[in-house]
Amino acid sequence: MFKKISLAFIAIIALTACSTDTDDGGNGGGNNFSYLPLTTNNSWDYDVVTGTTVTNDNLTVSSVSGSNYTLTANPAVPNGLMTGVLSSGELTAANGQLIGNGTLGFDFQGVGDFSIDIVDGVLYDQNASNGSELYSTSGTFTETIDSYDLDINYVATTVQKANVATMTVPSGTYSNVLHSQLIINVSISTEISIGPITQTINLLQPQNQDVIVVDNYWAQDVGLIKSDNQLDYSLADFSALGVNLPVPQSASVLTTQELTAFTIN
Repeated sequence: MFKKISLAFIAIIALTACSTDTDDGGNGGGNNFSYLPLTTNNSWDYDVVTGTTVTNDNLTVSSVSGSNYTLTANPAVPNGLMTGVLSSGELTAANGQLIGNGTLGFDFQGVGDFSIDIVDGVLYDQNASNGSELYSTSGTFTETIDSYDLDINYVATTVQKANVATMTVPSGTYSNVLHSQLIINVSISTEISIGPITQTINLLQPQNQDVIVVDNYWAQDVGLIKSDNQLDYSLADFSALGVNLPVPQSASVLTTQELTAFTIN
């Protein structure tokens, strides 16, 4: 199991976007709208699907104080990654952005769990253009698995994407949908000894190893309508050198969170 780590990375979800599209497919500028309505007792129900497994999450606005608010989740340990992010701490809405503190937690299939503390960061900016990097943070830590000390480096980034013209989910069809992305890139290295020689090997190269890519979609005056969480990794094979970690060599898992019903007061 990976050690729970603190990370200055921001991750919360959505609130405000612009109503006009630009020629380059960006999000326009000027007008701010609510993409996560903040009134107390507003609630959202989701189906969370991984393979053939379907579970349910509920998000409810539990408190509002000025531009700050908190949400609670049911179950308390939610199934959806973004349900967990949104309900893990206080959020602040400012200038078309969602800013907040909380926790980003996800399962690194068979390898362990990440738990990243979110401290004052931006997940989306409704006035940013398509492709704009909103936030990036990096760090490193060491975890021991089966006598191997694994040095794990990560880079977490949020990116604004172009609006989506229309999107249909179980709760309905929505237009001019705000689209943002959360990307977590990971590399893993360890030292091995072969006779008198010790050398560092790279088990997971950072190039093209975006272990987690989360695409989030928000509808005006409704909230988060869909979140696609794709996990992918492939470890290098060093079994010929006697390196056999007790974890899967590779994994590819898609989890989809879709809005089924909502109450906006």
